[in-house]
Amino acid sequence: MIEKYKRAEVLESGKSRVPFVAGVALLVIGFVFCRTLSVAGSETASTHALVLAQVHSKPVRTAATQDAVRVKHDGQEASAIDSHSGQMHGLPPSVILQPHPQIRKMPVTQQQQQQQQQQRLIQKFPQHTHNAAAQPVQTHALPHLHQQMVVSPHGLVQPQTNVPNPNAGARPVQPVKPPEKEKGSFIPLVDESGAAVAPSAVVSQNGKFFFLGPKHLWSLEWTQPAAGQPRKAFLKACHPPDKIEKIPVQEFNNMISVPPRKSLVILSKAGDLFEYFTETGAWHQYRANLWLTGSPDPDYVDLAFNGKDIILIDPERNNIHVCPPNSRYLTPYFREVMPWQVRRGDYYLGDGIGIAYDGLTYLLRKQGGVTRFSGNSRANVRQLKFAYHAPGKARLRPSRIITAANSPLFIVERENNRVLSIDKKSGQTAHFVFPSGSDLRGLAPIKDGFVVVNGNRLVTRRLDSADPANAEIHPRSFDQRLDGIGIPVPGGCLPSHLGVFPGARRLYRYGIHAGVDFFNGAGNKVVMGTPALAADRGKIIRIDQNFKDMDAPTFNRVMSQCARDHTTSDHNEDLFRGCQVWIDHGNRMVTRYAHLDRINAKLKKDTFVNRGDIVGFIGVSGTGQNLPGKAKYPHLHFEIWLDGHYVGYGLTPGETLGVYEDIFGR
Repeated sequence: MIEKYKRAEVLESGKSRVPFVAGVALLVIGFVFCRTLSVAGSETASTHALVLAQVHSKPVRTAATQDAVRVKHDGQEASAIDSHSGQMHGLPPSVILQPHPQIRKMPVTQQQQQQQQQQRLIQKFPQHTHNAAAQPVQTHALPHLHQQMVVSPHGLVQPQTNVPNPNAGARPVQPVKPPEKEKGSFIPLVDESGAAVAPSAVVSQNGKFFFLGPKHLWSLEWTQPAAGQPRKAFLKACHPPDKIEKIPVQEFNNMISVPPRKSLVILSKAGDLFEYFTETGAWHQYRANLWLTGSPDPDYVDLAFNGKDIILIDPERNNIHVCPPNSRYLTPYFREVMPWQVRRGDYYLGDGIGIAYDGLTYLLRKQGGVTRFSGNSRANVRQLKFAYHAPGKARLRPSRIITAANSPLFIVERENNRVLSIDKKSGQTAHFVFPSGSDLRGLAPIKDGFVVVNGNRLVTRRLDSADPANAEIHPRSFDQRLDGIGIPVPGGCLPSHLGVFPGARRLYRYGIHAGVDFFNGAGNKVVMGTPALAADRGKIIRIDQNFKDMDAPTFNRVMSQCARDHTTSDHNEDLFRGCQVWIDHGNRMVTRYAHLDRINAKLKKDTFVNRGDIVGFIGVSGTGQNLPGKAKYPHLHFEIWLDGHYVGYGLTPGETLGVYEDIFGR
């Protein structure tokens, strides 16, 4: 501007003002032209960034049960994902990969205005906005967008932008807070190609760490640091084959170290146990899950090592089982009493979500209580008192329990972003608080502390670095795509036992449950013909208007094939879901409504429904209970799919319970 004024003075000193006026006019025209280009460019950049955010938006969250109503064949469902292509059967790729513009439109007007305003400020006052331009604008007018790191189908971490649902209106937009400072030391977890990895569990054996994924196993390796560079670690793949001794490898749940055998034992969600020998790299079958008991089928939700054998907690049959290697039959801790038959003096494990062992057996309950048992057979098991009190006033939200000899008892609270350390003699408890953007998974005790998987990093905390008792708890951040969706049955609530949640075994078909079942009871009123409601606004992409259920010969043939294959194929799983409606909510989110008796005749494919609209009426189709004279146990099987996986994929039962409580409330 100073230079411009000098040039104006020179012009004014001349005898004629015509050159001066012409020069000023040219300057004004040039300034307006450049200004127009600048604003248009900022608007184009903002729009382009918004389009990219919509295309690359992803979910997470990624992550409970129904009481004493026990059903012999309590529902079938599952994944319609092709294991080779990764696409959903019956859906074009565009349905999964591209959000529908009519659904969950992003409130971008204010965001564009803010970006344009910020750009204008930078142009007008560059000396004052140089540093501020790199910082996010903190204002209530901006949508609350944040990134999370999520494990892909291959165990790799991918960034995802969580887009708020403008239709929900359930949670007020909060101002952006500066990130909390994380304590302890950490190291990024990457594979051999340098891609980030987010494992689900970690164990230590002979000083070496091993990490688990849904169908993956890695060992932690180190490289020599370059001059002036920090030491780098990567995860070396030890992944299992597709089948181990003719048993298909399905989604993994958890693992433990077995030092005497120099091996790791891994529990799948289908109930199979596999063994990996750490020195030879060989994979073997520890025990294949078999249909040897009556109803209900056993459901092993966690495992521990008692110094000789594997022990398994089974809330469905209210017991802890001792499992020697290669044994078909298991030894129970207690006499068999089903959860709904428990009376005074009986042990109750129906709310158990985790187990640990160090000479005594520790049972973690879903509300945070811990029960301790001595002995490991019906003849000598005794229940011992164990009380502790967690610091602070936050409701306990446990997801895992871990311990070792000469180590405290550790409880991971994924939803509270906290780890509890409990002295096993006194019950004295300390806590270790993590930032709100954390994703706490598996934990391994080490000397004087512990390491915990936090997303795609391994964090180390020392026992003497515990946080003050009054330290603020930071709940885990919520995936905005799931915000505001409703229970799909009228006046419904979450069931109360883990056996009807995603990730539970379905032993009769050797498969894994991909949804949550809403039966009658435990606060829900579900009978034949009860309406099934759309959980949120979306586009119908599948509707079985002229559905014809399996007859008895077909049902028996499909069951025999599942037993022969020791798994449920995608085709057979679709038959088990029966009459269905699928709704695409955009942003790579799909909900499924299965076992319907009939469809709402007013609805058609490719039409839109709003939250609470009736999509069909509850029945028992696909379950085998719809056969003549056998119609019983009507229920709605409800699935939520994000980014090609059901919500609960890669999570333990305790973690899945926490996610569904966040979605629908307790």
